[in-house]
Amino acid sequence: MQFIILLRGVNVGGKNRVPMSVLKQYLIDTGFTNVRSHINSGNLIVDSAEGTEQDILVKCQNILASYFAFPVDIVIISGKKYQMELAGIPTWWGEDADYKHNALFLLPSANKKEIVELLSAIDTTYEKVYIGKHAIFWSSAFKNNYSKTYYSKLAHQSFYKKVTIRNRNTTLKLLNYLED
Repeated sequence: MQFIILLRGVNVGGKNRVPMSVLKQYLIDTGFTNVRSHINSGNLIVDSAEGTEQDILVKCQNILASYFAFPVDIVIISGKKYQMELAGIPTWWGEDADYKHNALFLLPSANKKEIVELLSAIDTTYEKVYIGKHAIFWSSAFKNNYSKTYYSKLAHQSFYKKVTIRNRNTTLKLLNYLED
């Protein structure tokens, strides 16, 4: 069974360095197969005979805790759930070239109900938000009016540390890896 592994906050600005080639080898040594990564920001696709996301999460947490001296939050999504999630996204996500298009994947510790309540109050003049089962798909003005968006203030919101963010290109590239 295929799984997507998303690490939060690694290899950003020289902090929390996790070389993907090294992590891939640790994953292989632990029994994962067909291990692939996309760019150096913590995007991996693996195959595993173990069938639950929780099993994969625990295994990955153990690997990271054993080999790296800092905590790393992880999102695990089965390939099937990832494909279903992306099959249901709105057509506007990615349409406007002047907008920034991101997917915010919810960490296991995220309080989805609280996040939904907070995001339901967003003024959609300069952005659009779609809340899926495992991610929030967000398009916001970027070239003009970015400072007027809620997204521009996201890093100061309480739930920011409860998500890991991928841009549209990375989100779709991971989908392509699943379909190869």
